[in-house]
Amino acid sequence: MLRILITNDDGIDALGIKRLTEALLTLEGAEIYVVAPQEEKSGVGHGVTFRSALEPQEHDFYGLPVKAWAINGNPADCVKAAYHLLFEDDQKPDIVFSGINVGTNLGRDIYYSGTCSGAREAVILGIPGIALSYDNWFDQDNYGEVVEMIQPLIQEFSEKAKKGELPQQVFWNVNIPHVPQKELKGIVPASLSLNHYEDKYNKEGAGYYLVREYPEVMPLAEPYDYDLLKHGYIAITPVHIDATDRDLLKQLDEWTFIKSWGKREG
Repeated sequence: MLRILITNDDGIDALGIKRLTEALLTLEGAEIYVVAPQEEKSGVGHGVTFRSALEPQEHDFYGLPVKAWAINGNPADCVKAAYHLLFEDDQKPDIVFSGINVGTNLGRDIYYSGTCSGAREAVILGIPGIALSYDNWFDQDNYGEVVEMIQPLIQEFSEKAKKGELPQQVFWNVNIPHVPQKELKGIVPASLSLNHYEDKYNKEGAGYYLVREYPEVMPLAEPYDYDLLKHGYIAITPVHIDATDRDLLKQLDEWTFIKSWGKREG
C-alpha cells in the first residue's frame, strides 16, 4: 500500500489541491492523506511555527475518500506535523505531493514558495517530495486538463517511491503550462532560471506593493524552466537541499583569515 501525503500553500479549500487529490486517487492501491494550511500561505517560504501551538483539525475534503486535516500553520508545518503527530512510526508517508499551486514557481521562486517548502520539508524528513505548480495566475479558477497532463508524471514518481528508487536529499519542482493537453509539447528536465524576472515596488496610497516584471518570451535556446514552460513544456527540476558550494569550500583553505589559524587538527 502506497501512503501519499498531500499539502499546498493556497489553503486546504483551494481548487488546486482538490485537482491534485483527484489525480492521485486514480492510482491503484494508494492510501491518501491531506494536511494543508487553514488559509492561504503563499510566499511564506520554509517558515515554521515556534511561538504558537499547532492545532490540527479534521476536515471534510469535498466528500472525497481521503483523510484530511487543516492546520493553523505554514506548508512546512503541515508536513512536519503530519509526520510527527498524525502518523504512527510504522506508517509514515511514502511520498509527499505539494500543490497544485495557482501560478508558477520558477527559478528563484523556489526560495520563497510555500509549495516548494512542502516538498522540501518532506525531503528533510527522509521522504520524496514533489512540488507542482500551474501557470494559471491570471485564470485562477481554470485548471483545464491539468489532471490528465500530470497523470503519467505522478504515476512514475509514485512507482519509483514504492520501489525506493527516488534519490535522497532531492525534491522535484514541476511547472505545468496552461494549455490544452493536445498542445502540450512534452515533459522535460530543466535548469532553474534564476534571472527571468525583475522585482519592482508600486506605490499605492501610503504603502508599496511588490510586483514582478517578466521578459517577453524569447526563442528557446537554453533548457531553463521559465523558457521551457512558456514554450508549452512541463518543466521538471531536481533540487538538491544541500546548497554547499564544494568547489569554493576547497578554495577557502587558501584564504588569508583561514590560513592564519593553521591547519585543522585531525
